[in-house]
Amino acid sequence: MFRSLFMLLAIVLSSGCTQEAAESPNPAREAEPVTLESPDPEHTGSSGIISAEREAVATDSGLPQPKTEMGLLDCQPMNDTSVYCGYQNPEDLVVVPDGSALVVSEMGEFMLDTPGGLSMLDLTAGERGEIAIDWSGADTSWGAEDCSTPDVAAFSPHGIDLMTRPDGLHQLLVVNHGKRESVEFFELLQEEGNWVLAWRGCAVPPGDPFINDVAGLADGGFFVTHMWNKSTPFEKVVEQFTNGENIGWVWEWQPESGFTKLLGSDELMPNGIAVSPDNSKIFVNIYLGNKTIRLDRESGEVEGSFEVQQPDNITVDEEGSLWIASHKHDPLGQTCAAVTEGPCLLPYEVLKVDPGTLDAVVVIAENRPPMGYATVALRVGGRLYMGSAHGDRVAGRAIANPTN
Repeated sequence: MFRSLFMLLAIVLSSGCTQEAAESPNPAREAEPVTLESPDPEHTGSSGIISAEREAVATDSGLPQPKTEMGLLDCQPMNDTSVYCGYQNPEDLVVVPDGSALVVSEMGEFMLDTPGGLSMLDLTAGERGEIAIDWSGADTSWGAEDCSTPDVAAFSPHGIDLMTRPDGLHQLLVVNHGKRESVEFFELLQEEGNWVLAWRGCAVPPGDPFINDVAGLADGGFFVTHMWNKSTPFEKVVEQFTNGENIGWVWEWQPESGFTKLLGSDELMPNGIAVSPDNSKIFVNIYLGNKTIRLDRESGEVEGSFEVQQPDNITVDEEGSLWIASHKHDPLGQTCAAVTEGPCLLPYEVLKVDPGTLDAVVVIAENRPPMGYATVALRVGGRLYMGSAHGDRVAGRAIANPTN
């Protein structure tokens, strides 16, 4: 049981395996072993997991394991799916206000907190682009008063969310694991026709946080999911999950009051989170609970839920529909550890969900190239874009009747 749960924690949410970003959008290199950085010596708890142990568990399972597919490194479309390469683990996506591009969260090594970054996908050119970040902190009024500039070299993004503030400014929230667990505030703005970011502050949850995804609120606050206490010895985390203990929850942060635990949110590893357009309902993906729940913001009451296998990120489209990326592999015995380049071809589904009735329809079900292990699905017009916590690519494909 210990080794199986070890594997489970190592690959859930954002995969416990990583690869370096490709140097060009269409790399064609020989596969090389990945050497993981050592964990930060200050992190002595459950974050200190190494890939060798994950691989050992996967080997013992006897299940087929994804591997590097050299024939996919030229980044060609197939099976009605376009791919845009050159990324490092593009775990989460948001669309910029004019719909011309996506902001991409490129993760580092999950649970080892290695550096990652933010980048762009130009939807017209179909190419990866850089996004400039001003870290000077000329205005930090969006975040907590006592929160300082992060270690920029260690910046390690995870979940992201983009919204328009009441004053019309565009706010990007980013979960950061680099040398601290924090939510970073950025303003997204245009300079000479280019989208750029300016750091506007941060907020650090109390206690021993290990956070995943974030959803902004119109009143200047946000919700963020907490998975488990980060410094807890791994053997204890295994014991807690074995016992079915709800050791995760959702934090609400407000500028005046700081962090408050959301009533009714104690669950078995909360992952993706989103809010209704009026901010009255909260949708939370419970990864290890294999469900999505809807919470009433005011009462904390769980108003409803539906079953979905290993739900990762959740997005809301222009009509208010929810889009959920779901993992369909065996979390106890399959891992991306052997994939050093290209995609990790673990099966996934994308579900469209009615936020009122919670009726869910599978829109995409894939177990083939050129994309696997999708952790986010984002609708932009008549297309869906998918990112992955392990891989070099964002995928895009047309969807029929996206508003039905």
